[in-house]
Amino acid sequence: MGSTNQTVTSTDHHAGGTAASGRGDAGRSFGGNVLPLSAIVALVAIVLFATQPNFGTASNINSILFQTSIEFLAILGFTYVMVMREIDLSVGSVFALTGTLMGALLVDDWNFWLAGGIALAVAAGIGFCQGFLVVRFGINSLMLTIGSLLLIRGCSNVIANDLGGRTYPREFRSLARTDLFDIRITIVFMAVCVLIAWGFQKRSALFRKMCFIGENMRSAQVHGIRVGRIKIAAFMASAVTAGLGGIFTASRITHADVRMGLGLEFVMVTAAIIGGASLYGGRGDLRGSALGLLLLALVLNGMIMFDIEPVFQQFVIGALLIATVTFDTLVNRRNG
Repeated sequence: MGSTNQTVTSTDHHAGGTAASGRGDAGRSFGGNVLPLSAIVALVAIVLFATQPNFGTASNINSILFQTSIEFLAILGFTYVMVMREIDLSVGSVFALTGTLMGALLVDDWNFWLAGGIALAVAAGIGFCQGFLVVRFGINSLMLTIGSLLLIRGCSNVIANDLGGRTYPREFRSLARTDLFDIRITIVFMAVCVLIAWGFQKRSALFRKMCFIGENMRSAQVHGIRVGRIKIAAFMASAVTAGLGGIFTASRITHADVRMGLGLEFVMVTAAIIGGASLYGGRGDLRGSALGLLLLALVLNGMIMFDIEPVFQQFVIGALLIATVTFDTLVNRRNG
């Protein structure tokens, strides 16, 4: 019995250490990747500021932060799904479906809040179904969410085509342009969430449990952690936060667009891994994910400034994704 208690204490201590670091075995101090990544982001920004006169304009900086803050909504729940060694590649399709669905309901004269509630409820339902299938039947989340990606994208495209390019109502179009203290509300929300994430990841028992699940799910179950409930909740959070991002994006572009959210899932994976998450679970940092998104946004903005063909942007995202996944794999092999 004494040996069992020792094991429990040792395991809980290990799980707590993982959560405290936000990086699992890849680092020993909490958020150890945040400062280096911040320095890289600052360096890229300084280079662009020094070489491109238009980069430092208020409109360009605001555009970068605004786009990053909307994508940040989508990566909110996504990061914590990755912490538990799962992945949600349907995030881009849920992003598109939720925004398009809300726009379609408003075009049909539904109440603004009711339309938003229904759209987010649909997103939550998708997340619940995916989480339930992963937990109950042990379906691989990668393959499941690839199938969901195609299914949900098809539904979104049907709605978008039915709208036939009709413009969304003024009330919806103004949502993305809502300011708080003369700053876009999504940028303010991103800043607040990053601060909350710092506290959550440093002190929350739930985050320690999520890291524990990502490192060793069977051991987490043995120690009484409700793995199934936490995983389902994470998938639901991933879908709902992606839906929020989709609503703001639909408001921003003012009409249905079948290209909305295309490739977003790959941006999410790349940014999350750059920010300290791992495909092997056990670590992740929302602050790092936000910095990863900002770094990608700066790189893509710089490509536009240097007149590099837009089609080359997919090449860059793909190359970065391969590089980050390779690095993540090598780090985990070394630590394993």
